Parts: sequence; C-alpha cells; structure tokens
Amino acid sequence: MSAETQIAGYIASHETEITKMVSELVAIPTVNPPGRSYWECVDYLSGLLQSWGIEHEMLSIPHDSHPRYSILGSYGTGAEGLHFHGHYDVVIAQSPEQFQPRLHNGRLYGRGSADMKSGIAAMLFAIRALRECGIRLTKKITFSIVPDEETGGRLGMRHLADAGLLPKSGLGMLMPEPTSGVIWNACRGALTLRVRVHGKLAHVGLPHQGVNAFESMTKVMGSLLALKRSVVARRTALPMNPHEANRSVMVLGGESGSGQNFNTVPESAWFSIDRRINPEENISQAREELERVFEQHRNEGMRIEVEVVQEGEPAVAPTDAGLGQVLAQTIKDVCRTAPGFELCPGILETRFFTNRGIPGYGYGPGRLDISHGPDEYVDVDAVFQCATVYALSAARLLS
Repeated sequence: MSAETQIAGYIASHETEITKMVSELVAIPTVNPPGRSYWECVDYLSGLLQSWGIEHEMLSIPHDSHPRYSILGSYGTGAEGLHFHGHYDVVIAQSPEQFQPRLHNGRLYGRGSADMKSGIAAMLFAIRALRECGIRLTKKITFSIVPDEETGGRLGMRHLADAGLLPKSGLGMLMPEPTSGVIWNACRGALTLRVRVHGKLAHVGLPHQGVNAFESMTKVMGSLLALKRSVVARRTALPMNPHEANRSVMVLGGESGSGQNFNTVPESAWFSIDRRINPEENISQAREELERVFEQHRNEGMRIEVEVVQEGEPAVAPTDAGLGQVLAQTIKDVCRTAPGFELCPGILETRFFTNRGIPGYGYGPGRLDISHGPDEYVDVDAVFQCATVYALSAARLLS
C-alpha cells in the first residue's frame, strides 16, 4: 500500500473522531476580546497531543486578567521543513448558543467552526496521520497554535516572533484560514490606530469655560475623510474575491466615544482608524499620510494622542515556490478542483514567515463570508479533505 493510500485511508477511518474534536473545540468559548477560556483550550489540545505521542510544549504570557498561552511542537527529525500554524481565539458570538455546536445536514455550526477550530483539528490530525502511518520524512514539521490573532496577535504570534521562537528557515508555512476553496498566497497589511482628541471639561451652562473635544474630533474626521477618498481610489492588481474588495481600505470610527454626560462639555473624544494596506503600498506610507493629518490639527492647537493597536506589513508569497505548487496539486488531486491563488481581503499571520523569506500560504475548510457571522459553520467533508491535503502535502514535500 502506498504512503498516500495509507494517509487517505487513515483520515477516512477517523472522520467521527475529527468531527468530535471540532465540536469540542467549538464548545470552548475562547472569546477575544477579552481572552476567555484560553487555558481550557490549550489544556485540551495539549492532552490530545500527549495522547497521540506528538512532542510539544506550552508557553505562558502574563496578562492582567486573562493570561495568554501558546503551543509549540514538532514531528520528525532533521532540518526545519514545513511549519503548520493556527489560532484558537474567536470573535465575540452573536448569541450564547453559538458555543453549543450543532451538526445538521453535513454542516457543523458554531462560533469558530470555520475560523479556525476546524482547521486546527485538520492540521493536528494530519500530523497524527503521518505519525501513525509511519511516513518517513527527510525534514521535520514544526507547528504553533496561538491566541489573539483576532486582535492583532501582540501576545500571540508577535510575541513568538519577537522572542525568536519561530523557525529560522524552511520550505514554507501553512495556515488553515477559511479560504473558500482557494489558496491565499498574499495578504494585506494593517495599521490600526486609536486616536484621542483632548479638550477641557465644563458645565453645560458655562460652555465658554471648556473646549469641546467632540467638535474638535469632527474637524479631524473631516480631514481624514478627505484622505480616505484618495486611499480608496487605489486598487491592487492581484486577484481577489470579491473583485470589488480590491480597493485599499480605511475604516473610520469602528470604535468611538466621547464625554461623560449630556450636560457637560466633553473633555475627550476618541475613535479608531483601521487602515488595510494592499501589497503595492507599505506601512510607512500609510503612517506618514495619517500623521500629516494629525500634525495639521496639532498646529492649530489641538492635543491629539495616537495609540497603535496593530501593525503589520503586507506579504506576497510566490505562486511557483515548492510548497505553493505541491499544495495546489494536492488540492486538485483530493478535491478534484484546481485552486487559484488569491490575495486575502484581510491580514494574515503568514506575513511573519513570508516577510522573512519562508513562503506562507493560507488554505483551510470554511468560507470567509460566513465566518464571524451568526450562522458560522463548516462543511465536515471539507475538514476531512483538508486534513488529507495537509498530510499529503507534507509527505510529498518532505519525503
């Protein structure tokens, strides 16, 4: 029996177990923010990895109220070959029932089912399949499972990168984002800011004694809207879906607020800016454009503070790199459909590898358009297919 037949048979014989694992992961409410149930999730995953005989360690990163935990592991020996990476945090649910996984008509519903607990299950089962089938690899597989991807990854992937805990070399990395059947070889960058405009508090009856921060903020916002018209006129040349999303992005006021009460002049007002940067741009350019707006109004006498919430350069991995080609061919063999390479509409943690010379790709079960929504689900057949794709791609690349 060939190695590829062994792997496909192993995944097929463990479909019930894979489905159970996804369900149990979805039932752990790893909501970020603030970062709940993180220990429960990594303890569950560590227990499975230990029972499967897969080498790993857990790392703890202190945090005021909700500590952060990551898992690092490896399978095989030799030089670093392929890195699997995933995140276990999920966005806030629309209802508590989303943490009660439900299987219906071949779909598993629940928060994180698509983004990306099904992908984590598929990747880890792929490593298990390689081990149980005794597939000999010439290089080793390493893997990382982190928190906080949904909020920029400062205490997750960014911490691992800054601490030098990621592979220094390798043939590539793979992340199981819900890519809707395509391969994401590129991603946007991001510059997310929280801007606070200061004024002076005063009683509503004596407004002349105060400085209205809200009114000052609207002046700043007017200048930012003028900049936005220029930003959204820029388009990427890379393929992406939907095509209409190819404009550069600048979202103002995703979060905002001001004042203390209706009967006082507000002493401060704040809002967020989420600037998503196409690969033809760069972070420095985006930062300079925004800073010119703030400096213009500072010169008018305003006091403006800017906090960087997240920052990441865009990244593009070549479509003709070894992992990219092996992955595309394996998907075609398993799923009977040739995948395209596209730019992800958002930001990906593949950038931590691609921008250091290790090509990173996103490919996973689930659909982007239903992730984060009230009816998030994953087709369980897609989970089984992805587990097979990951294991076969690793075997083809590293055997």
